[in-house]
Amino acid sequence: MATIQQIEANRLNAQKSTGPRSVEGKAVSRFNATKTGIDAKSQVVRGEDPADLQTLTAEYQQRWQPATPEQRLLVDTLIDCEWLLRRFRKSEAQLWQCKMQKAEVWKPDPECLVGLGFDYGCEQFSRLQRRIDSTSRNYHRALKELQRLDSERREPDPPPDEASEASPPAPSTRPFPAPVHPSPASIKRVILTKKYRLAKLVSAQTLGA
Repeated sequence: MATIQQIEANRLNAQKSTGPRSVEGKAVSRFNATKTGIDAKSQVVRGEDPADLQTLTAEYQQRWQPATPEQRLLVDTLIDCEWLLRRFRKSEAQLWQCKMQKAEVWKPDPECLVGLGFDYGCEQFSRLQRRIDSTSRNYHRALKELQRLDSERREPDPPPDEASEASPPAPSTRPFPAPVHPSPASIKRVILTKKYRLAKLVSAQTLGA
C-alpha cells in the first residue's frame, strides 16, 4: 500500500507533466493513439506471437509513414492482409498434416499419401485458397491506392504559370512616319480661301442691312 509520502510525490510529479501546452502540440497529440488501428491483442490467435504482429506493424509504419486518415487505413489494410496471408499459409500446412494423418489410418502406399490427404481435404483446401486469393487481391488493391496517394504527397509543386513570368514585349523598332510640312503654295491657298469666305460674309451682312 502506498504511503502518504508516495502519494504526495506522485501528485507533484503529475503536475509537472501535463502534456503539450501549445495549440500545435495538442493538435498533434490528439493523433498519437490513431497511428494504426492494428490491435495485437484482438488480432492474434492461439499459436501466433503478438510481437510478430507488432514488428510487422512497425515495418509498414516506417515504410509508408501515413500522414492522413486515408493513408493510415490503407497501411492498416496492408498489415492486416499480410498477417492473414501468414496465417493462411500456416493453416494450409496444418491442414495437410491433419488430412495426411487421417489418410494414414488406411495404411496407404506412402507414395500416395499426399494425394489421398488432398482428396480428404479437397473442399477445405478450395475454401482456403479462395480466402488466400481474396486477401491477396485486397492487399494489392490497397497497395496501388496507397502508392497513388503517396506519389501525390511527394509530387513537387507545379511550376508557376509561364504567362505570368513572360517578359514584357520588346518595344517596336518600326520608325515613326516623318512629319508632313505644308508647302508654301498650299499655305497661300488656305489664306486666300479664308479671305474669300470672310469677304463673302461681310458682303452678305451689308446687303442685309
